[in-house]
Amino acid sequence: MSNHPIKLAVIGCGAWGLNLVRNFHKIGVLHAVSDPTSDTLDEVAEQFNAKVMTWQEVLQSPEITAVAIAAPTSLHAKLVSEALSKEKHVFVEKPLSLNVSDAQNICELSQKVNKKLMIGHLLQYHPVFLKLKEIVSEGKIGRIHYISSTRHNLGRIRREEDVMWDCAPHDISMILSLVNAEPHHVQATGGFFLHKSIADLVTIHLGFAQGTKAKISVSWLNPEKE
Repeated sequence: MSNHPIKLAVIGCGAWGLNLVRNFHKIGVLHAVSDPTSDTLDEVAEQFNAKVMTWQEVLQSPEITAVAIAAPTSLHAKLVSEALSKEKHVFVEKPLSLNVSDAQNICELSQKVNKKLMIGHLLQYHPVFLKLKEIVSEGKIGRIHYISSTRHNLGRIRREEDVMWDCAPHDISMILSLVNAEPHHVQATGGFFLHKSIADLVTIHLGFAQGTKAKISVSWLNPEKE
């Protein structure tokens, strides 16, 4: 991407998508915005000096070299695959997909077309987490035996993915980075209260070959934010 100017389109201009629009505009690469469900897309485009385009127009545009996707999670796999197939670099919000096979296919496609694929694990770049990684890697706190992570709040309740997909990816990403390994054991249990097939609270246990264990607790039914 460094050999030519980046022209990027943001797909999905809701609450989080607007953050992407603002920041990509700030660094001078925003070219277009797209969102079939937005009532304020024209205003967003005018405010940030961007074109309004449909998804198909974005895919067919030779000008646009990259897309940033902040669409509903259920659409991630489809949109990412279509963008990579048109040989565009892709930034997509977490999670990449809702099943492993789709994620594997997308990663293979990214390698096949030689285009960058990045997931929005933004906490990997938080100064506090970067400092924590430094402390751990230098052995200042000794060997890690156990990591506990809690992410509780009242809402935002979703109807497409459960609380694990919504809240746990950031914590999983940070734990894998701190341990510097992939788990050999994963167990997840959930509680279903507001919807029979969408978990409202989930506990995840991870076990690693070197003996480290981790527990992640996520809930959007908690009366207080933690």
